[in-house]
Amino acid sequence: MNSAQHTLQHTPQPPEHWTAFRERREHALAAPHGVLAQVALHWIAPGGGEQSFDGLPGRWHLGDDGLAGVAAEGEELEILEGTASGVRRVRVGADIEIEVIVRGGRTGLRVLDPATPRRTDFTGVPTGPYAPDAVLRGSFTARPAEVTVGSALPWLEQQLPSPGTAQFEIDGETVELVLTGERSLLFTDETSGTTSADWRVVEAELEGGTITVDLNRAVNFPAAFSAWATCPRPPAGNHLPIAVEAGERRVARTER
Repeated sequence: MNSAQHTLQHTPQPPEHWTAFRERREHALAAPHGVLAQVALHWIAPGGGEQSFDGLPGRWHLGDDGLAGVAAEGEELEILEGTASGVRRVRVGADIEIEVIVRGGRTGLRVLDPATPRRTDFTGVPTGPYAPDAVLRGSFTARPAEVTVGSALPWLEQQLPSPGTAQFEIDGETVELVLTGERSLLFTDETSGTTSADWRVVEAELEGGTITVDLNRAVNFPAAFSAWATCPRPPAGNHLPIAVEAGERRVARTER
């Protein structure tokens, strides 16, 4: 990648490996109970006894043994997944599922409805043309740690594991970015919040002390699509001082 270029060039004929990557990505997004199916998120008050929520069957209780759900007479509530620490996933009626999440010490019920317009009207994510020069190569420094980041919710902070940092030379300056998870790079760039989502993520390739990041594979977090997502934001300072036109572009964020 020529670091002096602020607008990445592209080719009209993307390689097969990128086309296959996009096909897998679109298929995963369109799953019946995937990201696009999110229609609501209810937070359970701890110590509040049994609680009910508008439009959601059952009564819910958060106790010392985790989350428990109880169906009233005539209601359909099937536990699909549970552990010793409580319910994890529930089916409501024939199609709707409830995903139990824990964020910032709070327990929530995320409702997944495959019939929501966000999913049924889905025709794909707008994506920049494949850019063969949209590849960053630099050095990787192993520095295992835990980093605190913000999230799509203004009140929520999250702690993410970090394997270390990446260093890239861009416009003659060294840019250092913090990786999270095993090799994820959460980042903003000069297009963030305008033609692209507020932030994106791309999986890096690590080999010893080197790192390669193909920005053509930059994708949106669920929070770019759904108002009910709780996605982590990039670590402080994870900004690329260039306009990354490659990868997924901004989409409409909706409640359904």
